[in-house]
Amino acid sequence: MAPRLFRLMSRSAGSTPVRQAMGLVAVFAVVNLVTLGLAYLSLRTSAEEAMRANLAQLMAGFEVAASPGAAEVMVTAAAEAADPAHRVFAYIAPDGRVTGNADARLTGEGVEIRPMPEGRPLGRDGYMPLIDRQAGGVLIIGESLTPIRELGRTFLGLLALSLGPTVLISLGIGAALAARARARVERIERALSRLSEGAFDTRIPAEPGRADDLARIGARINRMAEAQEAATEALKQVSADIAHDLKTPLQRMTVLLHDLRDGLSTGSREAGLADRALAEAEGAVAVFQGLLRIAQIEGGGTRLPSVPFDLNALAAGIAEIYGPDAEEAGRALILDLSAAPLTVSGDKGLVGQALANLIENAFRHTPDGTAISLRTAEEGGRPVLEVADRGPGIPEEEREKVLRRLYRLERSRTTPGHGLGLALVAATARHHGAELALLDNAPGLKVRIAFPARRDGGAEATRGRSSPPPAQSTNR
Repeated sequence: MAPRLFRLMSRSAGSTPVRQAMGLVAVFAVVNLVTLGLAYLSLRTSAEEAMRANLAQLMAGFEVAASPGAAEVMVTAAAEAADPAHRVFAYIAPDGRVTGNADARLTGEGVEIRPMPEGRPLGRDGYMPLIDRQAGGVLIIGESLTPIRELGRTFLGLLALSLGPTVLISLGIGAALAARARARVERIERALSRLSEGAFDTRIPAEPGRADDLARIGARINRMAEAQEAATEALKQVSADIAHDLKTPLQRMTVLLHDLRDGLSTGSREAGLADRALAEAEGAVAVFQGLLRIAQIEGGGTRLPSVPFDLNALAAGIAEIYGPDAEEAGRALILDLSAAPLTVSGDKGLVGQALANLIENAFRHTPDGTAISLRTAEEGGRPVLEVADRGPGIPEEEREKVLRRLYRLERSRTTPGHGLGLALVAATARHHGAELALLDNAPGLKVRIAFPARRDGGAEATRGRSSPPPAQSTNR
């Protein structure tokens, strides 16, 4: 049980309840140790004083001996009645002869007590000796220190019995509280992580009957998430409504500009102005179409189809479409397909449009003559799609920002595009549960989309029902 408790404590070492429990245990241990220590010192002092008083009383009984012989007789009688393991009597006569139940020898530090040859054994804990010169010799009486040692061992046992169970119980309660608190904190951390990723519908499960600090924090986070979700949904709805309401008049304006342009003489100033107005109108239509498409992907439109398709076949079809454009620009569109079919479930047309956006992105932001690679692979059981170029790339601190709608890098404001291409790619990845990563290609940019692994192990792919539409815009 103890090893399991310590493993649990080590995992919960950073928990506030565990730290509080360990602090209380430490305080209790110090108080208990000091209390028992003072009691032990008091009892030991009392026992030692009683032993010294007893030794002095015994020593006084030998003062009647007037000669070494008398002293030897009295010591012999006392030694025969005493167990040397508890008390020793020794008389060192003037001629050096030792009488008693123990052999004694004076040293510079006091007296050395040893057993008599063929005598009874002495105590293992030593003696408290009293030395006095009597009858021309030296009388030594020693009291065994075993009671003092037993007193110390008794207090050590009391200390272990009082501290051990208390420490284990306190730590066990602290570990149990920490485990419960850690589970609640982890739920809050997971919810915060999902909220930071944009999943504003995430909520922390309610805990009826609880009114502690974690419950209050969870409730406030839920209220914050509700407000953020409402604001985000309102913003998306406004964006979709504006795009929807303006798309039709813009399309009509584009048709009227086409009619106007057709009625003007080629090369005239009016025809040039009409061409510029027509280009701006078509760009605005493209922006609104991109916004509507993103809104549809994120839940603002009809249900998108989800069928299994072969990622290799899709990549090969897109490469075939953009191959002629690459050749005209003196580029190399390198296709590296996985040897095995890669089955992805989702909207084939949507994934195709995202792939087309990435390729057009690479075309716009790399010099003529550079290579663009299109790669598919299986990594960790997951189908992976990569588009890499050798352009200027995207600074690391800007990679999250370029996934926003209408965001463009400062250096890209002079190039065609409206800042929706990578936003559409990000929305497509989220819709398919894929992980999108913008990586450094040293030099250039590598866009990696890792789709979820199929539970059926990747069965033979079937064709999707829609073909990939052309990309509308770019973010860079």
